[in-house]
Amino acid sequence: MIVAASKGFYNKGSVYTGSTAMDFALSSTPTVDHASYSFVDPATCLACHGEQFDDWADSPMANAGVNTWVHDLYAGNGTPGGMGGFVYVRDSVFAATNPASECGSCHQPEPWIETPFSPMETPSDLGYPSIGAMHGISCETCHKIADVDVSKIDFPGIFPGAVDFFRPDVGQQVMYGALGDASYNAPGLMQPAYQPQLTAAVCGACHQDKNDPDENHTYTGFTSEPTYTEWAESPYSDPGSAHFATCVDCHMPPTGSTTACSVSPVERDPSSIRSHDIRGTTPEYLENAVELVTDAERLAGGVRVDVEVRNTLTGHHVPTGVTVRNMILLVEAWRDADDSPLAFETGPVIHDLGGVGDPSQGYYAGLPGQLYAKFIRDANGNGPTFFTDAAEIVFDTRLPALAVDASSYEFEAPRGAGDLRVRTRLIYRRAFRALVDAKQWTEDGHGNPLADVAPPHFGHLKESSEFIVSAPDCLPDLAEPFGVLDLADVQSFIAAFLAGEPAADMTT
Repeated sequence: MIVAASKGFYNKGSVYTGSTAMDFALSSTPTVDHASYSFVDPATCLACHGEQFDDWADSPMANAGVNTWVHDLYAGNGTPGGMGGFVYVRDSVFAATNPASECGSCHQPEPWIETPFSPMETPSDLGYPSIGAMHGISCETCHKIADVDVSKIDFPGIFPGAVDFFRPDVGQQVMYGALGDASYNAPGLMQPAYQPQLTAAVCGACHQDKNDPDENHTYTGFTSEPTYTEWAESPYSDPGSAHFATCVDCHMPPTGSTTACSVSPVERDPSSIRSHDIRGTTPEYLENAVELVTDAERLAGGVRVDVEVRNTLTGHHVPTGVTVRNMILLVEAWRDADDSPLAFETGPVIHDLGGVGDPSQGYYAGLPGQLYAKFIRDANGNGPTFFTDAAEIVFDTRLPALAVDASSYEFEAPRGAGDLRVRTRLIYRRAFRALVDAKQWTEDGHGNPLADVAPPHFGHLKESSEFIVSAPDCLPDLAEPFGVLDLADVQSFIAAFLAGEPAADMTT
């Protein structure tokens, strides 16, 4: 069997008879959107694609339409404390003129596609959740995207004119995929078509946002959530680079299966059969995103800690996505003998967005370390805010792909302090601590326990390093044979001390 495929056309297969050439007349995929089309329930796909359905069914993609954090941020009604902190319909500078916003274009795409610019359904609405909201980002949402205009990648979600989403006519069907050799054809049920943009640009439709300060659907404001651009401007997007990897390569890893369909199965390279769980902030991803390198050196009366955070494992900034996500580097030093902390002398300290309050409860502002985050404010100077209201980037300390952030810290350690213990931790938080407190969140948007409020790290521990910095020898090695402290060293030390030489300086 030979299959011909080209973007914009249905795949077509033909049995090879041994001739030297074969001609294929490909039929065009739909170019008109038919509003009468009814979205196929994901359970229908289960019949042939059971593994893919099972992956997706409990994923954040499937539950995007019922994410309680999204509801708290939009209307304040996802959790009991949801009215605390920022609520779009109450606090946004656009609340009066654009109360619907465009949240539904990504979080509830099926209802949005049927009625563009409609408000997102919330728990306060009669009949919530509708079937469309329950479907979240469904099979149909991704596999019906005919084209993404990358020049409009900053437009929100399934936006008319930026994303071509053509629902087929009665009796027709189309399912776009990244496998150009799929040939199973059942009109009205399954008609495959090749869409190479499913490996990255389709992801960018929702994982890239500018706001619309002119309120004319041109989206020329700040790009506050540029995950797609972060990837596109890095070596990871270059097929000629050793770092090349698409969104799918990282976030939809191979499952090990060799077939993608249980009906007329075709044996495939297992690297082409991808998971549809589509995760990004699970422990597996968080703990394999960056590298933490720590070194320490005893100084005269102190210790210096040198830290490098290296984004060598991720194809975009860390952290990325929603701008309340943040990462904290926490640097600590104490006496090993009695666990008493060393006084901090010089070096960067964690920004207030790391939490102002009791450090034992995870409020790390002012402690030695760094905050990696993007801080944006609205037109009235209020912040941090969300992409809909972004008017100013106060700072962006996140780590681009392949970037290294180096910092140094000095602590007081007088002579006689003995062995010292140094610890560095990289801690991921799903939201700024002040927002978590304002909304009284104890779970993430999908009902999982929230690490941000749980000891001992008050966030998810991505990387850590802990070691002892040994106390210096009480007597320097000043005389031969070097490497052994003996009477000759004592005599040399006394002579150096009486002469006031640096080698006998008792403060070092």
